[in-house]
Amino acid sequence: MSAFSSLPVFLQTLIPLLLFVEAVLELGLFIYQLSHRSKLHDNLPSLVIFAFLLTLLFSVTQGDPFNGKDAFLLDAPWLIFITVILVVVVHFAFAMTREYRRRKNMLSPFSVKDATDKLPMGLCFADPNGRIVLCNDRMRHLSFALSGHEFQITDDLEKALEHPDKSIIANGDCYILPDKTVWQFRKQNIAVDNDENWLQMTAHNVTELYNGNARQTAINDELKEVNRKLQKMYERMADDIKEKEILDLKIHIHDTIGRSLLTIRDIMESDENTDKKLEALQEATAVLTSDRVTASGTMEEVVQTAEILGVTVMMDGCLPADSLAEELTVVAAKECVTNCIRHAGGNEVYISVNGRKDVFDITITNNGAAPSGPIKEGSGLSSIRHSIESAGGEMHTVYKPRFELLLIIQKDASSFMFNKRRTTYDKYNTG
Repeated sequence: MSAFSSLPVFLQTLIPLLLFVEAVLELGLFIYQLSHRSKLHDNLPSLVIFAFLLTLLFSVTQGDPFNGKDAFLLDAPWLIFITVILVVVVHFAFAMTREYRRRKNMLSPFSVKDATDKLPMGLCFADPNGRIVLCNDRMRHLSFALSGHEFQITDDLEKALEHPDKSIIANGDCYILPDKTVWQFRKQNIAVDNDENWLQMTAHNVTELYNGNARQTAINDELKEVNRKLQKMYERMADDIKEKEILDLKIHIHDTIGRSLLTIRDIMESDENTDKKLEALQEATAVLTSDRVTASGTMEEVVQTAEILGVTVMMDGCLPADSLAEELTVVAAKECVTNCIRHAGGNEVYISVNGRKDVFDITITNNGAAPSGPIKEGSGLSSIRHSIESAGGEMHTVYKPRFELLLIIQKDASSFMFNKRRTTYDKYNTG
């Protein structure tokens, strides 16, 4: 086996250089392990290898040329040096891999900082003296947004929260940044090594919650406004309902009392059909004293009641049964029968119904004396006019050459009333 001294000069130079590099690496590994491990015996292999490499290096480089002595291992087989170099390389690679894995799984100040930097929330800690010892990236960015510089002490944070930058909108403990994100800052005392004067400061992104609360507040305000408008509408509707009930009551009392007075007068003037007339008077009185105040009856009932009073009602045309048009016409016919007897002295009432595209044209007249002048509408006619006009119709009175009551009633008067109420609701709701 060839000796080391028999190798070319290049290899005699390269092998010691490799030994030197490996010695330096092992020394560095020993120092690293010593600084990161508490037990010394875990670090001895690197130290032993370093000492061995250093000795081997001296054995081939350190001679005594003045006394004619060469290095004592120059005659050793060169394969020994190559083997040592390869073994040290394997050891160093294995040791570095183990240290990397250990450091990766070990909790260190650097790993704590890396972990806190990955948090979506802002986080920092201050010692009892108020000095910030740990601040993650999120809190650092927030500190620049609030004050334009990084927090160093707790006073910096407190001043920034009390007097934030002009671009920041403060609302309680929430701060709206220029990018429209909302952050909530909180402070809490924590205990470190039995010292409870350490301070933990956190910043939470509450953008969705803040915006949700704002939307809920806006919705609540809208609901309050809607309730106010509805209350106002209900108050007005109550007034309208009262007015309608009063009007119906007036019409009912007017018709009933009118028929009753006419019946009494007819009984006094004639003895014919007295029993029937008394029966009609009793019926009218019973109706007057009952709880029915809005019943209008039918055209057939109008004809029968008029016949009892000595008036013949003749009708040309017809109206839909149980319709609003029939109801309004019945009320008008009752009033005309009463006025025919009281004012005109007639005994016949004529009702003409003509249907057009969307309306009924209804004419009511009698065979009595014509009025001496324009018709003055009393409570009866006024009530009828109000009812018809409320249903979208028209009412006109004629006194020459004879009395005529002209009614224009929509065929869909019920739909008109519904749409009118809907329009009233919309008006009140937007008002």
